[in-house]
Amino acid sequence: MELAINPSKIISTLCYSIFRLEPYTSCSFSCSYCYARWYREERLGVNRKVVGIFSKVARKLDRRIAFRLATLSDPLQDLEEKAKLSLKLMRIAEENEVPIVLNTKSDRISKNPWREQINRMAKNNLIVVQVSISSLKNFEFEKKAPKAEKRLEALSSIEAPRIVRLQPFLPNYSFDEAEEFVEKLKDYGVDQLTVEMLRIVKSELSAYKKYWDRWNDYSFEGDLIKAEAPEKLEELSNACKKYGIDFALCKEGLFNLETANCCGFHYLDAEIRPTLREVYRELLKRKKIRFEELNEIFKDYLFGEKLNSLPRLVRKALKYHEKTLIRNLKKKEVVERLTPLVKVEDNALILSKYAQSIQREDSNTV
Repeated sequence: MELAINPSKIISTLCYSIFRLEPYTSCSFSCSYCYARWYREERLGVNRKVVGIFSKVARKLDRRIAFRLATLSDPLQDLEEKAKLSLKLMRIAEENEVPIVLNTKSDRISKNPWREQINRMAKNNLIVVQVSISSLKNFEFEKKAPKAEKRLEALSSIEAPRIVRLQPFLPNYSFDEAEEFVEKLKDYGVDQLTVEMLRIVKSELSAYKKYWDRWNDYSFEGDLIKAEAPEKLEELSNACKKYGIDFALCKEGLFNLETANCCGFHYLDAEIRPTLREVYRELLKRKKIRFEELNEIFKDYLFGEKLNSLPRLVRKALKYHEKTLIRNLKKKEVVERLTPLVKVEDNALILSKYAQSIQREDSNTV
């Protein structure tokens, strides 16, 4: 879909950020683990039509809906120096008060005119900057990108909310000690850590298994697998609490460890579509959610009749994802694959025994 990620069991059920701006057709950083390499073009070029399409949509938006810049390639790779398409998209967003989630491995955020643009948008809560790193010590899989510490130095120089995406997270490669890693992020003025485990196709396992030996199926179709390390994620969550950094997970299903919106929408005052997270949080207040109650529970989110006034491209994408979400929440095999915290039983959603035990532990701690 134009300007939106296609609906799927995983994206529609777990992701807030479904709108994207893709100014470039590929990525010169060519990280070996890149999740987008299966979806984008091989040839690096410009996608100028996105500027016109986004301009038309932005002018018509009457709700505060965030767009991610970008998902399939780095928006501030070297080609941006000449083409400046990402800069143009940010200026359109600023003019029309459309929030932007800027996701990059580049240190160009610390250079003008990009830095000035980011800082200006930040004054009106129109941008959050996410810098992706996979490690502060190892660079085996992202040799063409700026060194991680250089990225963090650039991140520390801007005035927007600063998120580090540990993407991908591969235990024994990304860091040695969680607390030491998070303490370094604190030194760079990082506001939030969002973590996404490494995902690969099974045929690539030999390149990564020396770092980690526990892997589970990820995709519902195909042969994608991901590293499995819930205990490491809990260590990171606890370390972030200690150092006063927000913590979130991307597509991990361990909602109990999170303290913030994974995309950083809370820094933007952006409206959110409902996900499985909202189901879990509602279940913490009640014992059961019947399928027919979902529409009522989601009424305060970007859902249902609230979509009717939106531009066609935005409305159509949200409605497709909404239908897929509702369908997925009724499927035991989908819900229980995506999170260990929620179960499907007798046409209803309930907390799993694992989630109930966590809830008891939390109440006893309090």
